[in-house]
Amino acid sequence: MRQALALTTLVLLLGAGCGGDSQDPARATSLVVTLWPNGESGDSLSWDLFCEPTGGDHPDADAACAALTAVDDPFGPVPPPDRCAEIPGGDDATALVEGQFRGRRVRARFARRNACVVPRWDRIAPVFSTGS
Repeated sequence: MRQALALTTLVLLLGAGCGGDSQDPARATSLVVTLWPNGESGDSLSWDLFCEPTGGDHPDADAACAALTAVDDPFGPVPPPDRCAEIPGGDDATALVEGQFRGRRVRARFARRNACVVPRWDRIAPVFSTGS
């Protein structure tokens, strides 16, 4: 009975690490990038982005990883310009980035709706590029 319980526990533990999770513990950066080019009510695109080493199905993983590396805290806030809410942004594009970045868990939203949030998007813009 004990052996059966131990075997069942082992199977459950091994199975928990398999399946649809795109996170790769051997990589310093393993992210899922979801982009809504026309706002969240429209169609979305999604990619896996791996850095250190570079990989995944992102349209330009080399440029995206370079952009992330060039910024000390790419998922942190960016000071907005004065009166930013009064300055229009570029478009309705929105993005969500989830996963591991340099060993820490991240879940960050990005948008382009006004000048308050565009600088945050722009500093890592290759991450959101469709490659076209």
